[in-house]
Amino acid sequence: MEEYPDDRVLIWRRSFPGLAEHVRQAREFAGFLLADLPRVDDTVLVVSEFAANALRHTASSRPGGRYLLEVRRWRDGASVALTDEGSHKIPRVPEPDDLSECGRGLQTVNALATEWHWSGDRRGRTFTAAFLIRSHAVLVSAISPAEVFGRNAGLCDVLLTPDSA
Repeated sequence: MEEYPDDRVLIWRRSFPGLAEHVRQAREFAGFLLADLPRVDDTVLVVSEFAANALRHTASSRPGGRYLLEVRRWRDGASVALTDEGSHKIPRVPEPDDLSECGRGLQTVNALATEWHWSGDRRGRTFTAAFLIRSHAVLVSAISPAEVFGRNAGLCDVLLTPDSA
């Protein structure tokens, strides 16, 4: 993995035509820049979802429309942000529906990204998703060792980290 100084963030931006055939190029752009990221596949899928939403729901898909993809990389993770040309529709994450043929894009983003959000209005919105590769450890203590092994057992906690989970 390439070394990233603690205080450095590498940033790349590229504008894409609002045409379905250019979504692949957006995925390849992010995938190439984040190839050393352990979660590169998740990141590329989120770029695909953001781009598909821009083409389906915003003015980016009109003739001459565009969207801007920004990729950021730092030591402990990366983020992708897509800015579209806006819509009167307010983005929402619909309730899961097993019979629906669409509406799962932002649910997918929610499942894959460490965190995500959107900002903007009808003139343009930016959707951002972050992918962390080092997160804080979680202490798991549902059952104490004393309950399992008896009162005289030594205390032992389990520490889950991304490497051991």
